Amino acid sequence: MSLELNRVVFFGRSWSESMDMYALDADALRGKRVLDCPGGPSGLVAGAIERDINMVAVDPQYSETAETLARRGADDIKLTINKARKDPSLRMEDSEYAVFEQEKQNALAAFMQAYRVHPERFVVGSLPELPFENGAFDLVLSGHLLFVYAPRSLGGIMKSELFDLDFHIAAVRELIRVGKEVRIFPTYAFTGEVRRQPWVEPVSEIFRREGHEVSFIPSRWQQQGHVDFNDSLRIVRGV
Repeated sequence: MSLELNRVVFFGRSWSESMDMYALDADALRGKRVLDCPGGPSGLVAGAIERDINMVAVDPQYSETAETLARRGADDIKLTINKARKDPSLRMEDSEYAVFEQEKQNALAAFMQAYRVHPERFVVGSLPELPFENGAFDLVLSGHLLFVYAPRSLGGIMKSELFDLDFHIAAVRELIRVGKEVRIFPTYAFTGEVRRQPWVEPVSEIFRREGHEVSFIPSRWQQQGHVDFNDSLRIVRGV
């Protein structure tokens, strides 16, 4: 049995998980315009509000009511974790799943509170065409969509090739358009053997050739035994 999905689940990370993923902290974000894309039910914007950080999130599912998203988030936590428990390639113990699930519940609760009280922080939109001006943000954070929703045969979790290589290139180009700096996590293959997801290098090379600064930033977030490839892809827009 493998973790394989036919759609993007409404499944998010907490503030602390996100900071570890991207190797950031609150001080690094203060005074910057920050975008979380796609935001999903992440606790990232909620944490930013508490810390007086200028951050918004964008996601196609923000067109839904709070009640709908609360139900969808709870259902997708159960769905995803039940599937993940049956996939031996994910290399997580039962005790780790219990902690992981609680983090997802905490993230969803923080998101729902912020979504109800600060709707202006949650914008409807989706890659590869975002509803923002060129250079609208100093920093764009993109987690657990790109490279993760690649086909299962390439270390992703999708049954289909809905998010193919062309989509990834267009999506990254759009993130660079709206942000001066982009960080994408993870860059490892989410399923199968431990390795860099195969599209990371060709995508990186395209944007190097276009004059952008491309590098890898080691992540503080440890999961699934990924040590050698546990990085964010960092792209700083060229002049």
